[in-house]
Amino acid sequence: MNLSGVWDWTFFWNSFGFILKTVASFLMIIVAIIAVGLLLSVVIKAVKNSRE
Repeated sequence: MNLSGVWDWTFFWNSFGFILKTVASFLMIIVAIIAVGLLLSVVIKAVKNSRE
């Protein structure tokens, strides 16, 4: 049984690429917020440890 003609892979990959391009900017904002939060926590811990 040959199922290669059932799925339109070019349409699938074009749709996936479009969704990825649309969502990528929002994902970068979320990643930037998490990175800044981690950086701030490291700086705060370093300042607390230097005062002790």
